[in-house]
Amino acid sequence: MVSKKPFLLDFKQRLALVTKKVRIFTETRKKTHVVTIIQGLDDKNIDIKTITSQLKRFCATGGTYKDDARYGKIILLQGDHVEKVKEFLLKRLGIPEENIEIL
Repeated sequence: MVSKKPFLLDFKQRLALVTKKVRIFTETRKKTHVVTIIQGLDDKNIDIKTITSQLKRFCATGGTYKDDARYGKIILLQGDHVEKVKEFLLKRLGIPEENIEIL
């Protein structure tokens, strides 16, 4: 069961998340497979592994994080989960809505 509480983050992590510009978009791979990509959480103060794990539980899907040649460090989720990811970033991580861009 996913907890309803926001992450317990220290000041540096909270500041890094609030100042980041995060992009959420979908991409079709191998003709029919859709993945959701979250780009912009690539700060040394942010633990992207924990965020990926919590995000996968929240969306009830598989996924991973990786260093992509085109986009840099990204989180990949299987399926179209743009609205759920936006809700997670707003409510759980406390990222302001003006810093979240949906493409």
